[in-house]
Amino acid sequence: MAHIDIIPVDLPGSDSKKPLKFSGDIFQGFNAPCRFEGSVEQLEVLGEIPRSIDGTFYRVMPDHHYPPFVQNEIHFNGDGVISAFKIENGECDFQQMAVRTHRFLAEKKHRRALFGKYRNAYTDNPLVEGVLRTISNTNIVFHRGVLLALKEDGPPFAMDPTTLETFGVWDFQGQIKTPTFTAHPKFDPLTGDMVCYGYEAKGDASKDIVVYNVDKEGRKTDEVWVKAPWCGMIHDIGITRNYIIFPLTPITVDADRIKRGGNHFAWQPKLDQAYGILPRRGAKSEDMKWFYADNAFHGHVANAYENEEGNIVIDLTVADGNVFYFFPPDESRVGEPPRVKFNSPMHRWVFDPKAPDGTRYKPHELFDTQGEFARSDDRYLGQPYNHFFLCVIDPTKPYNFQRCGPPVGGLFNCYGHFNWKNHSKSIWFAGDCSTVQEPVFIPRSHDAPEGDGYLMGLVNRLDELRNDLVILDTARPFEEGPIAVVKLPFKLRTGLHGNFVESKDIKEWNERLPRDQIPRQNVDEVIKAKAGSVYKDGLKPIMNGILQPAANGVKGTNGVNGGH
Repeated sequence: MAHIDIIPVDLPGSDSKKPLKFSGDIFQGFNAPCRFEGSVEQLEVLGEIPRSIDGTFYRVMPDHHYPPFVQNEIHFNGDGVISAFKIENGECDFQQMAVRTHRFLAEKKHRRALFGKYRNAYTDNPLVEGVLRTISNTNIVFHRGVLLALKEDGPPFAMDPTTLETFGVWDFQGQIKTPTFTAHPKFDPLTGDMVCYGYEAKGDASKDIVVYNVDKEGRKTDEVWVKAPWCGMIHDIGITRNYIIFPLTPITVDADRIKRGGNHFAWQPKLDQAYGILPRRGAKSEDMKWFYADNAFHGHVANAYENEEGNIVIDLTVADGNVFYFFPPDESRVGEPPRVKFNSPMHRWVFDPKAPDGTRYKPHELFDTQGEFARSDDRYLGQPYNHFFLCVIDPTKPYNFQRCGPPVGGLFNCYGHFNWKNHSKSIWFAGDCSTVQEPVFIPRSHDAPEGDGYLMGLVNRLDELRNDLVILDTARPFEEGPIAVVKLPFKLRTGLHGNFVESKDIKEWNERLPRDQIPRQNVDEVIKAKAGSVYKDGLKPIMNGILQPAANGVKGTNGVNGGH
């Protein structure tokens, strides 16, 4: 990394008092931190929210509570903050709370940032040595009465779905002990099973993947350990009735680079993309197969299923370049995000599970889309389906750069409804001063046909520095616009993922699992430093070139929001 002037302190986050100040592009304009907890009752509604929508839309965003002390900070390293939009009788209440992770609590106690680079404990202040550093900022799901706030570098944190109180680390009643857990568990609607996994399951840079099945009663019924061909990112998976598919992105982890204080991940432009195929039940490690395709960057999975021939069909967006520009092959070249536009059509892959390990594939079919954050009707997860939804990038639409500056989170300016059966498209453009965040699909009723219902998502009103929650009816052309717009009087930072939970499910589990029966974490214990974990060579050599530039006019570079 190129030399920069270093803040003249012995340790990051030292006791020297400085004004609280967020600097750099990552914290400007719509990217400015929210740092807000609270509630607003009866948000303003334009149009009419269907009375059949009765539940809560939960979503999570990374939001730094304190200014970081490292340069080239990234959006993904912000504290997990949960937003809840409770909808009932055509009205919407809003509530927001940060996840009380051990990291959040430790920094709150000392009133400053103590944790360093993204997924690199070697860059942390010794005050928090050995403290669990996950920030639970990637997804929020409902499981057996609790919300699980998820990030794939640590275990889930359980929260109350009504109050958003954090209970603490959730290990499924002692059944799951590995240090990492996916941000994208899959819930089989036919069996009630939760399919979950963790990569880097034996620590940083390990190629180990652990795969679990948790049944509808909360019992772990399967556990298998497998090896990846390299240590890389497996952010999302697909499931069918009989298989799990693991897209392994050509972005790699190197233990020596981490120990030097470098990035956790590095893009590898000459490495293949890979897909692991594993039977869902009773699998052994040797049953894992890896198939390969030309270099590309995986997005999120729309769905997967087995066709009549017994082959595996999986649909996901795939980009033709490094979406995570802040994890380049060469760290010395970190700078401004590239302005080139990636191609990211929806790819349909068809894999023969009986093919030999190492078989190479090309996409079976491409759906002419340009976007990300794929969602489908969860009632059809793992089964043949037709409908999916995306945050769409339409470069032909106008964008008011003068009023809004660079688009937050990428130029996702539309919501799209797509149908594999007839390759139809229906697109709603959010406006020339707006971008959109990941949506959720809500069925019109429990027995409604596939894809019949509502699409709900947050729109960033960049010129007004606030958000709208919009609801689109999938029975109407999206071009006709939302049937309801819920107006927030302030802005929320770009979020990652979320889900809608019906009120009846929350109420049922509140009765089955009384809140006072859930143990709470001991704050003093969980934030206590545990010596001997990483600082074997001392802190100063590790921190060289990582701290923010001194406040004397010397400028460093900071990343801005990533795509997903």
